[in-house]
Amino acid sequence: MSVLNVAIAGFGTIGSGVAHVLAQHSEHPDAKIKLAGILERDTQGQFVRSWFEKNPELFYESPEQLLEDPDVDVIVETIGGSGFALELIINALQNGKHVITANKDLIAVHGAELMAVAQKNGRHLLFEAAVAGAIPVLRLLKDYLHVQDIQGIRAILNGTTNYILSEMESNDLSFEQALSQAQDLGFAEQDPTNDIKGIDARYKLIILTYLITGQWFSPEQISLEGIDHLELADFEYAERMGRRIKLIANLRLSEQGVEVYVLPLMIEKDDILAKIAGSTNAVTLTGKFSEDITLIGKGAGSLPTASAIVSDLNKVQSHPEPFPPPPESRKLAIESMDEISFRHTLRFEVRDHPGIFGHYGKIFERLSINIYALEQLPQYHRIGKEGEETVIFTLTLQNCKEGLVQKALEEINQADYMLKPVVLLREIV
Repeated sequence: MSVLNVAIAGFGTIGSGVAHVLAQHSEHPDAKIKLAGILERDTQGQFVRSWFEKNPELFYESPEQLLEDPDVDVIVETIGGSGFALELIINALQNGKHVITANKDLIAVHGAELMAVAQKNGRHLLFEAAVAGAIPVLRLLKDYLHVQDIQGIRAILNGTTNYILSEMESNDLSFEQALSQAQDLGFAEQDPTNDIKGIDARYKLIILTYLITGQWFSPEQISLEGIDHLELADFEYAERMGRRIKLIANLRLSEQGVEVYVLPLMIEKDDILAKIAGSTNAVTLTGKFSEDITLIGKGAGSLPTASAIVSDLNKVQSHPEPFPPPPESRKLAIESMDEISFRHTLRFEVRDHPGIFGHYGKIFERLSINIYALEQLPQYHRIGKEGEETVIFTLTLQNCKEGLVQKALEEINQADYMLKPVVLLREIV
């Protein structure tokens, strides 16, 4: 393909970033990718106004005009959401246009359907920018590594949560303070639910899992826990144990199936993922024949995401024929979370009451759970209005299955001396 004509649908932070990168590249005499059109309903928006004033001829009056434009080879979808964007992508592929998107939510939920449409129509559907921004992890999996040799992934896939966790640990900020700071700096949305609840990281893990296994799993199949329940006491305990707390997206293949989840985990300080601070993302790939490979970089933002989209545009320009889907060697079942083993640390906040440890001991004994360590946290003890003392302490259990711990917690959390449900931290051992 001599020159690739590109239209951008959605001209917000990401779409304008793509236009900026393409404009820079177009100054090169050998440029083979050309911005041919823009679809944006609000031409007076923050990012689009100057473009509309300088180049009004680039703007389409309707989605139909874009879809019917015979000169457009590729549509870059940066609208977001799963309503109009889903319809536009399907129609674009059916109209013989390649599609590139950064829409991780859409790909994670509708990936199987969209890939089938792309294959039927012989078009590319590429989404490098949907996972970890400028980090070329999808390209590495597709182009350089033999995916059958990948045994696992551990990754920090959300910059907002990593920034919050870093600030709580290093600056002793509460969760609320760290979140507010992340919002002020533009790392977190005003509604940060998808970030702090781990939903965003789970979408990205679904896409990575597809590239490795050839299977699309639904979000509901993947165990998930966010970070909004964590407090400073958890970070102090992790520090004393030589650990850091990170929201980890984990995938591990075994003979039994696939172990996949997104959870806050305590990891050793010398682990490379423990050293990733701020809004940075990182992905560690474990191979059957290779040492661990870790990719580190910006996972979001206008220009880092745009660079990943332009990377996909270069791929279409040099290879117009779509690539085959990743191989599905065998049907994999997701291993039940109840069967996965961790070393669990339980943080309790209780009314001071005789017999508490005896009560816990009986529950753990009945479930054959051994206690590894007990630590009280007197710096967090408080005296209530009526002179009643609030006690905070941690129990660390020996390695055991998640299901057993959850059974114990169902009973423990019902005790009348519990002030809050137990906060659970896990460590892979």
